[in-house]
Amino acid sequence: MRAKAEAAGLPAATLLREALGLTEARRRKPIPRVDPALVLAVGRIGGNLNQIARWLNRAMQVGRTDLDALTVARRLLTIERQLAQIVEAARRC
Repeated sequence: MRAKAEAAGLPAATLLREALGLTEARRRKPIPRVDPALVLAVGRIGGNLNQIARWLNRAMQVGRTDLDALTVARRLLTIERQLAQIVEAARRC
């Protein structure tokens, strides 16, 4: 039973419910293999975005109106370029 469930990509309980006619099984999509370096790079970029968001939120909470939009735009552009490089490198693999 377990081997059949594994071959079908389903938990054994789901296969059993399907066999008993209690439910229709939904097939799981296979999880794609991803380069760990890609995951790490995207995680770092996410950290950068979080830092920018925290900085903006803090500045707005204290009523700062002199936010340096150019600095924020530069940082966001850098992040966008990093993501584009990562995506391009992942496509080549």
